Amino acid sequence: MALAQTIQVLLPEFQTFLVLISRIGGLLAAVPVLSGRAVPLKVKGALVLALGVVLAPSVRLPVVPYDPFVLAAGLVSEIMIGLAIGLAVRLFFGALEVAGEMVGVQMGFGVVQLLDPATSRQTPILAQYFTLLASLVFLSLNGHMLLVATIVSSYDTIPAFGASLPSGAGDDLLRLCQHMFIVGLRLAAPVLIIILIINILLAILGRAVTQINVFVLSFPITIAGGLVVLGFSMPFTVELLGQEIERLQFTILGLMKALGHG
Repeated sequence: MALAQTIQVLLPEFQTFLVLISRIGGLLAAVPVLSGRAVPLKVKGALVLALGVVLAPSVRLPVVPYDPFVLAAGLVSEIMIGLAIGLAVRLFFGALEVAGEMVGVQMGFGVVQLLDPATSRQTPILAQYFTLLASLVFLSLNGHMLLVATIVSSYDTIPAFGASLPSGAGDDLLRLCQHMFIVGLRLAAPVLIIILIINILLAILGRAVTQINVFVLSFPITIAGGLVVLGFSMPFTVELLGQEIERLQFTILGLMKALGHG
């Protein structure tokens, strides 16, 4: 009898905690820094449980239904909410990969690939550079605390089991992807412009002095020019990354409002 009473008391609390860690797990699964194979699964699980324990007193959750089918469907929706919020962060880091790909190809690093431990796939060397730089800026601006605050505030905008897919979800996703390519182009613009000028000058040189092998000469010049521009444009790059990280919180807020009101 005492065991039945204990289960009756603890079961709702456990179900409520399960709802909380489902949304946290979905969000952390979409964050590029934590979603890769470089972070062990046990560490990810421990982090989700630790955040759940810390945030449980700050989050007000409704009474969880006893119907197992309704509970299972609700947990899936909570995971999808976390994944949708983390999508904005993933697209931000995707812009850096786009910039690294464009710069790397123009500089002659298109054939140089590194194994990215976060995604376990080959990525351009300059995409790794931009990703590491953005990660440092992200942490320096307390971006990780922004994610924790987002988890708490998401329950004010999207109640548990209260998400609905808005009619313009496709258009919103398209705008996020469009902005990703715009940010990538802005990051790569200084190098692309300088390399375009170098290529024009080399073409003129090749026409004027036909004895020079412009193709062979272009590789060290474009690589050196690109690296020099990357160094001088570092303040611009860091400032742009900071602006985009600050803009990220408004993007996440708009996404949560769309999911909360449909």
